[in-house]
Formats: sequence, C-alpha cells, structure tokens
Amino acid sequence: MSISSQNYFDVYSTTDDLKLFSLLSTNIHTRCIYIGVKDGLFLQIESGVEDLNILAKNLGFNTERLHRLLKNFEHLNLVKEKNENQYELTSSGKKLLPNTKGSFAHLALLWGEEFQEVTNHLHEILKSEKSGFECAYKENVYSYLESNLKMAENFNLAMRGVSEYCSEDVLHEIDLNSANKIADIGGGSGANLRAFITNNSHLNGILFDQKSVIDKAIEEMETFQHKNRVELIAGDFFKPFSFKVDVIILSKIIHNWDDERAVQILTNCRNALNDNGKIYLIEWTLEHEREPLTARTMDINMMIATCGKVRSFKEFGKLFDNAGLKFSQAKNISNKIGLIEVTTM
Repeated sequence: MSISSQNYFDVYSTTDDLKLFSLLSTNIHTRCIYIGVKDGLFLQIESGVEDLNILAKNLGFNTERLHRLLKNFEHLNLVKEKNENQYELTSSGKKLLPNTKGSFAHLALLWGEEFQEVTNHLHEILKSEKSGFECAYKENVYSYLESNLKMAENFNLAMRGVSEYCSEDVLHEIDLNSANKIADIGGGSGANLRAFITNNSHLNGILFDQKSVIDKAIEEMETFQHKNRVELIAGDFFKPFSFKVDVIILSKIIHNWDDERAVQILTNCRNALNDNGKIYLIEWTLEHEREPLTARTMDINMMIATCGKVRSFKEFGKLFDNAGLKFSQAKNISNKIGLIEVTTM
C-alpha cells in the first residue's frame, strides 16, 4: 500500500483529530524554528552549505539528530531535500532569514526567549487584570524593554518584520492624493513612511516615535533619497503634538493599550489634524468578513504581552466617539490586517 507524503499544513484539510494533534504540537515546532534561527541553521543553508555533515560540524550538532530536525522542517515546508542529505530553503523558510524585508526571524527569537516565559503565566493572566510581563517580571513590557537593551533591539526588529509583512498590501490602499503632509505616529524605523514618500512625490512626512527609536531611525534615514521631505520628531504620543498634518497613520499602535490610553492617543491625533484630515489605523480587527485570519491569535498575544486587546468594530466605535472621531470605512487587507479610516466629527 502506498501512502502519499503530507506536509504539516495538509492536516488542516483532513480529520478533526489530526487537526487537534497538530495544534497541540505547535509548541514543539515553535521551539525547533527558534533553534533554527538562533543557531544560524537557516542562514547556513541559504549561504550555500547544503551537505548535512558539514552543517552538523559547523553548528556543533549531532548529525543524526540534525537530520531529524531538518526532516521536521521539511514537514513544515521550511526546507526541501534536494538530494540525499542536501537541503535548500523554501520560500517560507527564507522568511526566517534576518535582515530581509518582512522577515519573521526576530519574531521567532522574541517568542523563544522572554516571551516564552511570559506565556507560561497564561493561567495567572486569566485570573487577573495583569499582563504577562507583570506576572513574570513584575513590570510592564515597555519598562522591561527600557532596561533590557538586547531584547529591545530584537523586539524592534521583530515588530519591523511584522509591519513589513502586514503593510506591503496596505500601503496601496491609502489615498494620499489630496494630502500635503502626513505623520506616522509610533512609526518605528520609518519603513512605511519612506514608502509613502517615495510613491507620492507631492508629499512631506513626519516620523514620530520615542527618542530611542528616533535615534536609530536617523541612521536609516541618512541614506534615504527623499530625506529632505521627512522630519523626525521624538516625543510621547500621550502628550499633545506640536504639529499639524493632513493624514495620520497609526500602524499597529492602538491594540497595545487599554481603552483609556487608546482614547488619549486618538484624541492627540485628532487635535493634530488639519481641517478635513483623516486617520488611518492599520489594526487587526474582530468581526466576520473584516476579521483577518490572525486576529484571534493576536488578541491572545496582546492579553499575554500587554494590557491591550484586538477590538471589535463596536469597541473601536466607542474609542472613536470618546476621541471626537467618526468611523468612515474599513477593509480586510489580504486576510493579514485591517485598514480603518476615521475622520473628525
């Protein structure tokens, strides 16, 4: 009897018990991927080292056990065996290479280290109003990052990778034809803003974030061909802004915060808009056809990591009302992320 080989994802089109088994084993796969990134296995394969014995020697791994790990990665559609004991990365595997656009490498590292310990406190989280970081480390994620610079750097790179992955289809959905000046609030390294400026020759922009982030962004902005049209401003988005713009981008910001602080951010953004200005929120959203595939997972992620949440449109509506804003429209973009447009009342 011949049995066709299946990869990990094939089980999701088969029986419910196999789906459940696969879900229960995801922590094993996550740990394997973490090792593959941290020890440079994916980088070694991509650099041209294909032979199993050489890979094992370079990494200090047991050859037979490395082979078993690689066969699991093949099962996960991350590597492909070209010939006996020779491997190459698949397109999905290449997403685990650092320093590539939309990379998940730093996310794998993030969830394999401190965030793993945070996740272990889920039972305690469910019984309290604390975040996982408060349960595990007795402080919130942001103060923890301030005192753990190595993790902070990896966190920022992980968020950049997620942003690049989620935003690549969103940027073309935002109409900036009538805008003259745009601000990306909490815009990190400025990757999104640079894309907007590059694709809209009439546009000037502001990148706004906390000082430590802006200090890093300055280095990247130095090589940007349109840097003369970008202003970098360090500050606190819980305080009033000193500028006025036509459009504000809030990319994956609001879900990090509770309702009170989310309203404060939105209110400050509203007050920074010129007449007929707009705010675009790039956010995971909950509800029916406008609910991206990853939204429910991200909601648990927020419960674990912060005191924020992924919100329904009804919950967003309350925030907008309290901030003096009016919901205009929303879209589900490529089943990755939601795009919400709001205006002043």
